[in-house]
Amino acid sequence: MRRSSALALGLVVLGIVFLIIGVLYALGVLQIAVSDPHSPHHYTHLILFTVLAVACFVAANFARPKGGIYATDRPKRL
Repeated sequence: MRRSSALALGLVVLGIVFLIIGVLYALGVLQIAVSDPHSPHHYTHLILFTVLAVACFVAANFARPKGGIYATDRPKRL
């Protein structure tokens, strides 16, 4: 699979959007698809969107092109 910086950037943006949505649910600003709309805070939604954001950040790390010299790539001195 070819690594793409555009895909990595898209996943980071999606992760940030998930974090913002999670915080809005926790603050009670968003009330979409909740079982109890009268509840002021939805911390389970915050947990869900935080997990989704972390998954996006991990996927972005795998999707980004790797460059530069790493310690294992350097020639050994004799």
